[in-house]
Amino acid sequence: MHVIHFAFECGGFDNRLMRGGLSPLVWNLSREYAARGHRVSLVTPAHGLLETLRHDHPIEELPYVHEHHVPLVPDPKVWPDHPAEIGLDLTTRAHRLRRDGVDVYFLSDAFLDLLPDRLYPPPGMEGRDLAYFKPLVFQVAGAHFVQRYLRDGEAVVHGFEPYYHYLLPTIFAGDPALRTVSTVAANAPVAQAVYRPQVERLLGVFGVEADLDAFAAPLPAEDSPEATMARVLAGTRMHVEAGPDHIAFLPMILAHADLVDFVSPGQRDHYSTFRDTPFESLFQALPVSRMLRERAPKLFTGDCGISDSWLARDPRAVDREAVLRGLGLDASLPVFYHAARYAVHHKGQLELVRAVEEVLAGGTEAVFVLRFATNGGRQTAPAANAYFQSVADRFPDRVHLDWRLADEDTLFEQAACADFCVFPSKFELDGFLIAQAEAMACGAVPIATAQSVTAHFGHALPADDPRATGLSLPGSFRDDDPALAASLAERIRQAVALRRTTPGDYARLSANARATARRFTWSRSADRRLAAFEDLLRDRPRPFPVEDAVRYGWFDALPAEAWSRHRELVARSAADLGDTGAYGRCAPLDERAYERLFETAYARADFVRSAETARAAGRDDWAARVRGRYRVLPDATGGRVLEYRHPHARHVELAVPGTAAPATGLESRAEAVASDEAVPADSGMVLTALAPVGDGVFRGALPGSPAGRPLVMLTLDSGRVTWDTLPGDGLADRPAFRLVATDLDGTLLRDDQTVSERTLRALARVAEAGARHVVVTGRPAAACKQYLAALGYRGLAVCGQGAQLYDAGADRLLSSASLDLGLAQEVVERVEAVLGPLELGVVTAPPESRFKVTPRFGERVRHGWDVTADRGLLWTDPIDKLVLHHTSVPEDEVESVARTLCGDRVTVVHSVRGMVEVLPAGTTKAAGVERAARLLGCDAAETVAFGDMPNDIPLLAWAGHGVAVANAHPALRAMADEIAPGNDEDGVAVVLERLFGTPGEPS
Repeated sequence: MHVIHFAFECGGFDNRLMRGGLSPLVWNLSREYAARGHRVSLVTPAHGLLETLRHDHPIEELPYVHEHHVPLVPDPKVWPDHPAEIGLDLTTRAHRLRRDGVDVYFLSDAFLDLLPDRLYPPPGMEGRDLAYFKPLVFQVAGAHFVQRYLRDGEAVVHGFEPYYHYLLPTIFAGDPALRTVSTVAANAPVAQAVYRPQVERLLGVFGVEADLDAFAAPLPAEDSPEATMARVLAGTRMHVEAGPDHIAFLPMILAHADLVDFVSPGQRDHYSTFRDTPFESLFQALPVSRMLRERAPKLFTGDCGISDSWLARDPRAVDREAVLRGLGLDASLPVFYHAARYAVHHKGQLELVRAVEEVLAGGTEAVFVLRFATNGGRQTAPAANAYFQSVADRFPDRVHLDWRLADEDTLFEQAACADFCVFPSKFELDGFLIAQAEAMACGAVPIATAQSVTAHFGHALPADDPRATGLSLPGSFRDDDPALAASLAERIRQAVALRRTTPGDYARLSANARATARRFTWSRSADRRLAAFEDLLRDRPRPFPVEDAVRYGWFDALPAEAWSRHRELVARSAADLGDTGAYGRCAPLDERAYERLFETAYARADFVRSAETARAAGRDDWAARVRGRYRVLPDATGGRVLEYRHPHARHVELAVPGTAAPATGLESRAEAVASDEAVPADSGMVLTALAPVGDGVFRGALPGSPAGRPLVMLTLDSGRVTWDTLPGDGLADRPAFRLVATDLDGTLLRDDQTVSERTLRALARVAEAGARHVVVTGRPAAACKQYLAALGYRGLAVCGQGAQLYDAGADRLLSSASLDLGLAQEVVERVEAVLGPLELGVVTAPPESRFKVTPRFGERVRHGWDVTADRGLLWTDPIDKLVLHHTSVPEDEVESVARTLCGDRVTVVHSVRGMVEVLPAGTTKAAGVERAARLLGCDAAETVAFGDMPNDIPLLAWAGHGVAVANAHPALRAMADEIAPGNDEDGVAVVLERLFGTPGEPS
């Protein structure tokens, strides 16, 4: 097969083109594919290094000269001093290097040759220097090159790192000869977004149209818990807030790429769920969460590896004494090793140096070989961080610090001398998959973060596990995290003691580390990917493993047979998550099972499920435990103190308005701006720690009159981090809204016509708070009984677009309005005179409420509808409404014509795509809900209403607060008070949870 690698860096064969783990990943896979006889083309920028490379490599110039125009559309909020569009007229040339059977194509032009020293534009360039757009220009130039020069048959276009190729899957989606694969190498924030007008403009260059609305995530309501979470996390490196004029690019890749590849099983797990991280709750509210489930069969794990040349070397052949003496270090002391690209925060390097300073200042006898590479292999490199260099200078016989990228010979010698390797990755952003594996393959015992991405290395296993390889560190998501620095210092001291006092235990861990790491070869990794590519080219389906869906807790996505075939597995997973609903489908819910489920959910601080289980089991004492997890106490000054208790809480922090603390001075602002890591924005929200006052009890001051509902973040002993929403100052005797009015289709119901468990819980909380729920639907009463039954609904329902009031509990129609038959026929005649022939439908009056339609009503005809070619049969019985459908005229135009011609005598609404409804004059959902509200003793100001289509406009206008779901018609979104997540993202539940709380909270 022909594999076209598309990579921003590829220097596995020459470290002048290398800045991180992406280079060996790209190059070693290329070599392995070529060695198996496949054609491999590697497309990469020349980075202005062609002349330098020519000294060592036979590089030929190709007859490819492409003059093209690249329109840059900068975000005016970020680039205020630049024009709305900047045109780059470029002449891109191509050069080729043939090495190890791989064709490396270097693309060169005035833009791709920028930044030869660092290759990547630093984030600090954004808004200041157009070189920031170099990766985007590479996507455009590279896509042209693939189409114009490399497209000579069927091929797999394999892009590395989504940010550097996110346009390609969309551009190539319509080309039957090109299949696209995207490798997620580093865990960039899943919501990372790009400026939408720029994307639209560049897709237009290639003549491609895409539904970008599908990738836009609605902003959470201003005072919602999700909004607070987003602001807090925007001050970290886990989340990036973007406005409505931006779109997340991972959903674009999920939609258009044929496969999405991950470099470890844990990385795929992490990206699919973000379980136990502070981002998990916010992730579940984003559309990308649903897309990952829906497109799960596209996801696979290609793994990562260690080069054959590294594995062929013998660590025992290295002269430890000579190597360490050459570095000025004492070979008799335990050696700790770290080698990676300089990235102060997400690689945990700041905390590492702080720990080194602490242990050496405290007299610990150890030496450290630290490599923080900042350049492409120059003989010398300036210190990138003054604090780091000062620590090395303070302990010259204990610390060797090198800022240069080294060749494999140097790296192997130093790794072979290491007793321990230290890799404290944070945010799960970096797996250290190659560097850690290489050191472990030499026998170095790892001290590394217990994270999903590197779980396969075994360092987080308990020390007495026969597979254990090293020592683990707690996860971290903060810049300059003192807890991580303290943990690193503790582990270093523990490692020194282990090496000296229990050499047998050390030898076991070292042998396990060596054996574990040596299993991860590039040959194995290439075989995995080639098998996936072969299936792709042969159109062989690759179903997503049911076992993984079960592990992820995606119970609502399981096929029917999984509940019987994998019954025990589902029950175990449900028990581990405290999911009573899923467990009850697989095993008996006896008293012992309820207790186990409650305790599991409570231990995980999943208070929604805890309260749900307490209610199902009829255990008021359990419910009291959930409600009693917090209380507000007065203090001596008249303020308020929050007391929070949970037996497994390690830290409890309250999200409050504020500005992040100033920099510690361990990294200057200039150093931060010049680094490869973006400086997190000041989001206006910070976390303030509650003080521990006893076992599992924490206290802290509550700010006066906070907006919205207080939000706390819990860090549990297990390492899990989660959020808890507490009632706010508005913890009144009754909720702000006493009536909740919800449309059904496209709003309360998901697209598959089901009601989610989360929505049911939210509606239960509405009832628990003393408010009433009214269903409002265009369906006649007879057609919505099954949906009402699924909701357990026994209240009033407004049906038939407001024409009917139905008592679901008594199964009794309280009122119904009919449409005059003669008037209905007159409407048809007048509209057809303007638009031509219509397809027609009518809903007959109760109690039958049959839907009669003409044959060309089209694919909308459903089981149970009466189809007749004789129009006269439509008018034989009384009708509630008339439905118009035109096979070629859009429904908005049909609605406009009908309203213009007959709107003074009937009500005309558009509620479902392709269907325009004609109803008795004065019939609206608002009028129907107003009648129901009077019966319930409520008024408009006390009503919150939800909808998705133009027929919901009167309802949202009438209600005190009108909410449109994200999938709503533009006309409804334009007038709504709030935009909630879409119906498939449980948008109604998200808003109700904010307004009424979650189950188990005091009402």
